[in-house]
Amino acid sequence: MLLTKTIRSTTFRLALISIGVFGAVVIALFGYVYWSTATFILSRSDSAIEAERVTLRNAYDAGGREGLVQAIDQRSNAAPFGGGAYLLADQSFLPVAGNLKKWPNVKGAGKWSEFSSNALNQTGTSDELLFRATSETLPDGFHLLVGKDISDLGQFATEIYGALAFAILLIFVLAAVASVSVTRRTVGRIESINVASRAIMESGLGSRIPLRGTQDE
Repeated sequence: MLLTKTIRSTTFRLALISIGVFGAVVIALFGYVYWSTATFILSRSDSAIEAERVTLRNAYDAGGREGLVQAIDQRSNAAPFGGGAYLLADQSFLPVAGNLKKWPNVKGAGKWSEFSSNALNQTGTSDELLFRATSETLPDGFHLLVGKDISDLGQFATEIYGALAFAILLIFVLAAVASVSVTRRTVGRIESINVASRAIMESGLGSRIPLRGTQDE
């Protein structure tokens, strides 16, 4: 009976609303942290990728296709899948040079894309890595793709989602415990006043409403 009154009370609803607002603020804070961090990481990655693309394009302008192939091979052999993705493909998008086995599913030339690819990392194990890349079509019709491994951003997102889920669960638990505890205490005191009031009406003024010495009458 007391639990039913507790759940139906205005105090309980107000407590839930207050904790709900607090929970929304926490979720918004997590969202902002993720958005700002992801934006910063992608901005730096895009700058590095664009600088690498310009360097390779300069190699192509200076030495033609052979000069571009040599530049791509040097980068691929120096650190295979150490963070960079390079691919030169012919007019049919068949690989000619680079460390990607096939042309990935990316947007058109000059646009940014993200794709997953099985790569051989430095430890010699096969992993599914997440890349961000841009591409361009060269004057001879060949296609150049330059990208960077952003798997760390995906791992960061996973950790943020896990922390957010834990925070939401914790908020709900605290909301339930705090709301029931505070409201039940209030409702219990009101119910004791009601009992004392009924006793006074039935038997006279000899009964008194119980006090707890908290000076909050």
